[in-house]
Amino acid sequence: MRSYRLAAGLSQEALAERARMSVNGVGALERGDRRSPQRETLALLAQALALEPGQRRAFEAAAERPSLVRAASRPNNLPLALTSFVGRETEVGEIAALVRSHRLVTLTGTGGIGKTRTALEIAALFHEDTSDEVWFVELARAAEPSLVAAAIASTLGVQEIPDKPLLETLRTYLNKKSLLLVLDNCEHVVGEVARVADTLLRGAPGLRVLATSREALRVSGEHTYGIPALATPSLDEARGMRAAEAAAYSAIVLFTERARAVDLRFVLTDENAPAVAEICRRLDGISLAIELAAARVKILPVKTLSAKLDQRFAVLTGGDRTALPRHQTMRALIDWSYDLLTPQEQWLFERLSVFAGGCTLATATAVLADELLDEADVLELLSSLVDKSLVVADFETREPRYRMLESARAYAREKLDDRGETNVVARRHAVAYLQQAEALGRAYESEHDRVWRRTAQEESDNWRAALEWSLAGRNDVALGRRLAGELNLLWTYFARLEGQRWIAAARQHVDEHTPLAVIAKLDYAEARIALQLFERRVQYANSEKALSTYRALGDERSFAQAQALAGHALLALGERAEALPQLEEALTIARRLDMRQLTAWLLHNVAFASAAGGDFAQARSYDGEALAIYRELGATGSAARIIAFDLSVFEFWAGNTGAAITRAGEALAMFRAIDDAEGTAMTLTNMAAWLVSLDRYDEAEVNAREALELARTHPDGDVVWPLQELGDISALRPRATKEDAYAACVRSARLMGFVDVRMNARGVVRWVTGQREYDRVITVLREVLGAEGLADRLAAGALMSEDEAIEEALRA
Repeated sequence: MRSYRLAAGLSQEALAERARMSVNGVGALERGDRRSPQRETLALLAQALALEPGQRRAFEAAAERPSLVRAASRPNNLPLALTSFVGRETEVGEIAALVRSHRLVTLTGTGGIGKTRTALEIAALFHEDTSDEVWFVELARAAEPSLVAAAIASTLGVQEIPDKPLLETLRTYLNKKSLLLVLDNCEHVVGEVARVADTLLRGAPGLRVLATSREALRVSGEHTYGIPALATPSLDEARGMRAAEAAAYSAIVLFTERARAVDLRFVLTDENAPAVAEICRRLDGISLAIELAAARVKILPVKTLSAKLDQRFAVLTGGDRTALPRHQTMRALIDWSYDLLTPQEQWLFERLSVFAGGCTLATATAVLADELLDEADVLELLSSLVDKSLVVADFETREPRYRMLESARAYAREKLDDRGETNVVARRHAVAYLQQAEALGRAYESEHDRVWRRTAQEESDNWRAALEWSLAGRNDVALGRRLAGELNLLWTYFARLEGQRWIAAARQHVDEHTPLAVIAKLDYAEARIALQLFERRVQYANSEKALSTYRALGDERSFAQAQALAGHALLALGERAEALPQLEEALTIARRLDMRQLTAWLLHNVAFASAAGGDFAQARSYDGEALAIYRELGATGSAARIIAFDLSVFEFWAGNTGAAITRAGEALAMFRAIDDAEGTAMTLTNMAAWLVSLDRYDEAEVNAREALELARTHPDGDVVWPLQELGDISALRPRATKEDAYAACVRSARLMGFVDVRMNARGVVRWVTGQREYDRVITVLREVLGAEGLADRLAAGALMSEDEAIEEALRA
């Protein structure tokens, strides 16, 4: 492998990137730490090295070895593998190195994650690479701690000596041996396994122990390795999954192999790949769960199987009849872990199911601590559940987060329902997350942009769960109404259409007893969403209602927020003279109350109003102050918007089109750096318009098409603006023949009709330069199509659906 890599001129890092492996994995193979890659990895490496057929055969031959074979000269009892070992290339290399370097290694992880299968793979490698004996001891059937030593002795063929402790006999037997002992499924007798392992290791210097358990043995000298789940795609990746991309995810590879084992006709296709990816994602990459699900493809299409995962304990049954009983169904697997918990651990395990997407220690304590359990108790029990692999601790986040795998959470929720305590815990959860939503609003005005955005994203599933229980479930509609309004930041920045649905649901429960402040918050939230969706009349109407209520309530902070939205809506509707006083009054309040985000946003709006009035110097001054605030807050996206939609636009209005394109290019780089698809699409659309004004149609079309693609794939994307530019380009670009020009103008007119009706519905007003371009296009269309022909095409375009309009635009 090293020879081929060097011949290809690749570094280990470059090869790792091409083969979608870790650098450690490549290094382990080249050093010989890991000698036999799995066939999926082998195929990826051969492709990355661009091997010719003959080279590929030699490469594959070098990696061949019998899997888990018994060698007569080196005694072992390793079972022959009847199925392939999928994934975990990096993990196997790392664990193998641990076993060579340390005498006691414990593989930990939740039930069904693949601890036993991985241990057998490591044992086979160890057996192949050394002269040591390797013995596998299955402890699952050791019902009592006293049977641990007996199980080991039985496996090794050691006879008990009368009047001598069996453990002492074992230690004597092992004293002169070089041997790897694999102790599998230790969790239910973990204390006794710890004692036995410690005793044997101290008395037998040639002994190594590889244990598998849902929790560590906690013995001196022990090194633990948490077996991770198989690689799964994210939610967005799963939705767009294609068959060719599936090899990058070991969970999907496993599902596909096991599905073909029960149905040879099963093939992963572009059509079913998203459903398979969703199944693997929802099963958290747990090997056993994926195998149980794959076994169902002989009776259920994968789309139906994916839909039925809400009843996973009924579906995930019928495992290998020769496997342990707890490995034959998903419920039995979790039963085994649950029954090993203390009553207090069971109590916390069940109540943790109320959290969706995990929680911090502080939130867990706020929801779960009571007169019987204080904060220290919650921490201790939570730590114990992490140790037992029933809860996953994530230290990659700003604060450590604790989450349950989806199957464990569903099981725990059933237990909580059986106790009749779901509503009590769910209410405490909803109250805690209402407080979190209120805190998010305060953090938005003063904390670093990265902090509040991360909080919003991390806790979004918990807020949804609280809304489902309180509002959709009608368990506490008063609380749900408040929560729907308080989450205006979540809706505005991350889930606009979903926010509209929750606000509509909250309004259905408004009555004469609903506090005015709650109604005003719903009005304000709806206005914020309308702002992002360019629905200016809706934005103005709702912000005005909120403004009136906050004025009556004397809530100056909320008044300033609502007035800012109302002023912005007026400005967008072309009412500059009426908008400016509102914006300036809100700015005064925002400065006094040190509302920094609001201050910066109002400065941006006042700057725009100043530029619209021809005062570009004043506009640049306001924007400079706004930029300074955004940069201090780390709000890169907002700073980019100032450059893209103010400073560059002002240059264009002033007649400096080249400078406008340059400034837009700066903003575009900023948007791309933070993966802001919406900002990127809007900036590309502006650049397309300015390139059109310079008659640079080819460049303009490239930008507009990319903008359209980004807008159509973004959940809250707006295709209207790039469609307008593509319509303009279609009309204005010179054509070779009259027939081509006529067809292009027909297409342009239909797109114009689609755009016009949607802009009019939103109340969007074209500014001077935009109106100038529009008039130019209409003039061309009227000359080519005639007044009646133009009117007919505009009317036809107004009736098109969004998909039809996109198809029309891309037909060119």
